[in-house]
Formats: sequence, structure tokens, C-alpha cells
Amino acid sequence: MTDFFRSYGRGLGILVIALTAAWLIILIVVPQLAMVKRAFTVETRGGASAMLSIEIDRAYQAITVAERELARLKMPQASGNAAVPRHVSPQLGVPSAAGVPPAAGVPPSAAGAPASPLSEEQRLARQAELEAGIRTQRAEIERLESLEQRKGETADSHVGFGNFTSMSRLHLWIFAATLGYSLLVTIIALVLCYPVAYAVAAAKTAERTALLLGLLTIPYAINELLRIFAWVMVLEKQGLLNQFLGLLGLVDLAAGEGIRWVASNNAVFAVMVYAYVLFMVFPIYNTLETLDRNQIEAARDLGASVWRTHWRVIIPHAKPGIAVGAIMTFMLAAGSIAVPEIIGRGLHPDWFSQVIYRRFFEGSNWNEGSAYALALLAACMVFILGMMTLFRVGIRDIAR
Repeated sequence: MTDFFRSYGRGLGILVIALTAAWLIILIVVPQLAMVKRAFTVETRGGASAMLSIEIDRAYQAITVAERELARLKMPQASGNAAVPRHVSPQLGVPSAAGVPPAAGVPPSAAGAPASPLSEEQRLARQAELEAGIRTQRAEIERLESLEQRKGETADSHVGFGNFTSMSRLHLWIFAATLGYSLLVTIIALVLCYPVAYAVAAAKTAERTALLLGLLTIPYAINELLRIFAWVMVLEKQGLLNQFLGLLGLVDLAAGEGIRWVASNNAVFAVMVYAYVLFMVFPIYNTLETLDRNQIEAARDLGASVWRTHWRVIIPHAKPGIAVGAIMTFMLAAGSIAVPEIIGRGLHPDWFSQVIYRRFFEGSNWNEGSAYALALLAACMVFILGMMTLFRVGIRDIAR
């Protein structure tokens, strides 16, 4: 602290500390405490309000399941290969999921019928059925929410874990899948970014280092949303990628043969890696830049191969940077809502961040939304501790 005040002066140092403390309290501590309070406050509504809340929740889950089947039907390989689901709820008209109560409004299908290939006409008819049912459910949600607001009954509240234990199996599956997706995004980013970071750190001249870093940072001069929408232009069915394939004669866009790349999580993974690549590159580059090049030369003189040199010399030195990059990329991916919401627009499986958003702003259930957000935060904290244990680094190593 003495060195800090000596460097910045007592007046400026006190101002910096005060602003930092205010930022921590106002934007981090207070909101987190409010979220924790809401997460453990269970509201019990009686009478008509309780039934309306249940019906609204059923309708949202019915839409989620219907959108999952609709996404499968719209995938390019669905044509000629799609099959009628084996277990279909007559009330939902979609594959039944454990923990998803029946809800009206989505058209029925052949319940319990064995899987059989769908013709193109049947597939289009089923798509139209599901889309019409989803529109009906959304209209029903608007009606129920307006009724719920007019009821205005006071909720009895108590402290407990009800907001956590009320999570349906569908939401639990989405929660686990989101963690798996985020881990996969982190691994892909690490595999792609480690060679890039090493190439920048190994640059022999300052001009080459500046050029490589400039090429990495130039795309980030554009707003994140614009970068995501740029990917939509590339990956859409009439996008640049399909136009290029059309020029090669691989697809016929006029006949509707374009591939809808945005209809899967693969597109979400690609855009996320692109969106968060710097958060993986720079921590690794910062640690590799401090590596003594004589260690690499010594390993080569002793006959170590390139792979062995990286495994025994370079990667152990880069462990703090890899840990920081993995932590930042994982947390950004797990909490991202713009990428999964824009890339595909309902044509890919939900991410848990989208479920949290709907709990807060569509379901108007801030307590359950806080519980879901707290569960995601806890999972991210476990991942951070896991990374620190795996790479055997501490807080000082990461800060260094």
C-alpha cells in the first residue's frame, strides 16, 4: 500500500480506492446479496393466482419442448430421415419430457406410435402443426399473465430451498447441457488459441508482435452484437457461406437446398469461440512472454521434440495463463445470452442463460430466476476451483 501511495500520491490513491470500493459495493456486493435473498425466499400463492402461475409455467415448458422437436425437423438431415417421436404427449403434441406437465394449445400427434420415417409432406405438416401450437401457447401465456396481474393476491413467503428444488427435469437437463456446452467451447478455444498465443510470444521482432496483436484486436473494434449479426449473415440459409457453396455447384439455392448452419449448437460454439477468443489468447500470451527462451533452446539441444518441448517446458510455464483463459472463457460462455439467442433464434437447444432470462422477464418470477442464476454462479465457482486445482495455481499465480 505504501508503494501504491508513493506511485500515485495520497490524494489520487485515496480517490482510486474509494471509487473501487464504491464499485464493489454498489455493482457487486449489494446486487449479489439481493439475489441471494430472493433465491432463498419462497413465495406461496393461494387460490387462483397459484393456478395461473402453474398454467403459465406449463405453457412455457410446452413451448420449449415443442421448439426442440421443431428444431430437429428443420435440420437439413431431417428431410427423408425424420421420424415421429416414440413418446408423444397428446396434450402437447411434442415428445414428452419427465417433469413437464401436460398443457393445452399445441396440436396433438400420434401418441405412443412407433417411430416411422416422415415424408416431406408429413414433415412440413408437422412443422406447421408445431408452429401453430407455439403461437397458440404464446397467446395463452399473454392472456394468463394479464389475468395474473389483475388477481394481485398477496403471496405468503418463507425462507427455504423451494426455488431450487422446484426446478423441472427439463431445466435440470438444460443446466447440465449448458455446463457441458461451455466446457466444450472452452476446450475448442484453448486448442485454437494456444498456438496463436505462442506464435505471438515467439515473434522475433516487436513489429511482428504488434502486427499479430493488431490482427487479433481489430475485429473487437466492432460492437459485439454487430459481430454476432455478421455471423448470422454468413451462416443463414441464404447467407454468404451458402452462396459460396452455390458458386461451387454444391447446393442449389434457387431450389431451396441451402444448409441452415444456424440450426445447431455447432454454429453457437463457433461464434462463441470467435466472440471470446481474446479472453483466451491474451492470458496465455502474457505468461508465455515471460518464458526464458534459453529453456526452449536447452530442451532442443538435449534432443527434445517439438511436442515434448511444449509438454515439459512451455505448457507448465503457461499454466497460470491457461487457467485464467479457461476460467474467463467458460464463465462468459455459460452466462452468454446474446449468442445463443441470436444465432438460431429458437432453432437450437436452449442455454440456461435463456431460461434465467425468461424466469425474470417473461415468467415474472424473480425469486426462481435468482435461484437459477445463483445455481449457475455456484457451478462457475466450482469450475474456477477445479481449474486452479487442475493446473496447481493459486490466486497469486493468476494475479502475476
